[in-house]
Amino acid sequence: GGDPVISGEAWTTSAVNLRSGPSTGHQVLRVVPNGAKIGVSTTVQNGFRYVNDQGQTGWMADAYIGSTSDGSQPDPVISGEAWTTSAVNLRSGPSTSNQVLRVVPSGANIGVSTTERSGFLYVSYQGQTGWMSTAYIAYRDGGSQPGDDQGGNYRTTTTALNLRAEPSTSAKILTVMPAGAKVQLLHTGVGSFGNVNYNGMQGWAALEYLQ
Repeated sequence: GGDPVISGEAWTTSAVNLRSGPSTGHQVLRVVPNGAKIGVSTTVQNGFRYVNDQGQTGWMADAYIGSTSDGSQPDPVISGEAWTTSAVNLRSGPSTSNQVLRVVPSGANIGVSTTERSGFLYVSYQGQTGWMSTAYIAYRDGGSQPGDDQGGNYRTTTTALNLRAEPSTSAKILTVMPAGAKVQLLHTGVGSFGNVNYNGMQGWAALEYLQ
């Protein structure tokens, strides 16, 4: 069939690639700057929306498109994984006044996007999407997040200590940190484990052996 119809307007929320097709494998036609006004269609494939930038049509990741002229907004793209550090509300919108959809338990594995508003991150849990306070989210891959104490909160290991991939004694051991190693405590964590950064590697360590 023909090309999708451009039927609305929006703007970019970051510098973003305009591609020839709906995937990261397609050619980059140009880089559209942050805050650019674009024409948008209702056609979305693989997380990419068909758009028009200054007369050039192509495909752009929905995660970087702001509200459309009719007040609607494409859902952000879930692109990573994280853990909850406490029981936390999953809400219908990015504020404490929005409806609580469910309570997500501590230590739950969640899908996360890069879209953060007013201290809330767009996430998914067991197939349900919504917004969650960033204060209760710890990343699995070492990436930073709103609320991380990147400026300090260092601890020292009191013995040789396993750095694990997940907050469990049965989880994969990423490395063994020597006694006296300096680590950054990112979150007090899940149960008896804390989420820490050791020499650029993020994982989980028993809190009783950190001082």
